[in-house]
Amino acid sequence: MTIPTLDRQLLDRLSEFSEIELSGFSAREGLTGSGVTVLKGRTYFGSWRVTGGCLVWNYASAHAQNHYEDTVEGAVRHTLLLILQNLEIHRDAKIAALAS
Repeated sequence: MTIPTLDRQLLDRLSEFSEIELSGFSAREGLTGSGVTVLKGRTYFGSWRVTGGCLVWNYASAHAQNHYEDTVEGAVRHTLLLILQNLEIHRDAKIAALAS
């Protein structure tokens, strides 16, 4: 029996949250067959890769610093937080547009 890699474990955990897809996001295996790519619709949102036994989040924005997590649960929590923050930003922008 083989033990799933950290990125495979992360992808499996993220797939348990139907809310991710319902909010317009998706998590997929990375293009090279490793890592986890997160998309917002068809647009690259960010990705996780494993480096030195640690999960590293690479933001879509080149200006943001990478985020490191030692556990799959920490990476799941961080991914969900980023999705919620993004949804909140877009909700606030819609409210501001309606108010003006």
